[in-house]
Amino acid sequence: MLTPSELSRYQKQLKLPEWGIEKQLALKASHVLVVGAGGLGVGALPYLAAAGIGQISIVDPDAVDLSNLGRQVIYSSSEVGQSKSKLAQKYLKDLNPDISVQSFQVKLTHENAVEFIQKVDLVLDCTDNFTSRYLINDYCVSLDKPFVYAAIHAWEGLLSVCNALLANGTRTATYRCLFPESPNMSEIPNCDEVGVLGFIPGIMGLLQAKEAIFYLAGFSSPAQGALLRWDARDMSMKHFKVDREANAAESIFPKTNLDVVREIQVDEAQALLQQNAAYILDVREMDEFAIASIPDTLQIPMHKVPHNTANLPVHKKCLVMCHHGMRSAHVIRFLQQEKGFTNLYNVMGGIDAWSLKIDPSIPRY
Repeated sequence: MLTPSELSRYQKQLKLPEWGIEKQLALKASHVLVVGAGGLGVGALPYLAAAGIGQISIVDPDAVDLSNLGRQVIYSSSEVGQSKSKLAQKYLKDLNPDISVQSFQVKLTHENAVEFIQKVDLVLDCTDNFTSRYLINDYCVSLDKPFVYAAIHAWEGLLSVCNALLANGTRTATYRCLFPESPNMSEIPNCDEVGVLGFIPGIMGLLQAKEAIFYLAGFSSPAQGALLRWDARDMSMKHFKVDREANAAESIFPKTNLDVVREIQVDEAQALLQQNAAYILDVREMDEFAIASIPDTLQIPMHKVPHNTANLPVHKKCLVMCHHGMRSAHVIRFLQQEKGFTNLYNVMGGIDAWSLKIDPSIPRY
């Protein structure tokens, strides 16, 4: 039942004719996992908590950076350097003390995905990279869990409710039904150069919260079984119906591991360099490299890597680096899939993390 506090807190939504006590109790009994407390997560989390989702788990390994504050508006300037997941937990508990909120300052990985996903009712994919999206997809499909996907690019946003169980007993399309293969590195713009205005991930995150609430309360939605595309420039919103592939449950966890990007922390990378057991491949653009770089680094811009693979040593570990770690991941995936490289490691956080944790004399930009 709802407590007197809850009846008072939710009185406005309880007045909706289509809502009522039974829908509110459904939210109260629900457990939602939000993977990512950045732009999308910050847009979704307050509305999940305010609506009365009974239990929310937040997974995010990152700390607040000053550059986040233009779009991640639940954090403040005084909190720069602190854990996003812990700050988000506190924000939600202050907003709604009647719910349970847990935070985990870790990255979702193959090692912990089952532990996090199997005990929840729904997952919000608020990540910003393809590796995490396919990871969330594969474990949600294998565990029969629905998830709400969103992504942004410049002025546009995408949204879909994936692997959702419908009233007729069927399930909606998976992320791999929408995007069977991760895009080639040449198809992906530089992650730090496209830019974004803060309200765009905020709106898409809010829509993720809306879809989660609708699904958990038993409402249908056009985003269940379709890919929604929203354009901020002309305010258009279009739905593209996507059918679930017949082999959707069998196409998860590709047999090859060539799309798996192995990661390494900056302190581990430094230790390997000191032992002369590795070298750094920096795939940023020349103007970025001129601003901030590490001595004795091999620098090849991302778009030139396919034509310069013969210059990459294979007798020691190759630590691939960019600004924050996204472009480097795409380079690694390309080199593994197309060129057969097996000695590649993605430097987590890129040159920015190196400046923060290893060498503060390197400028941040």
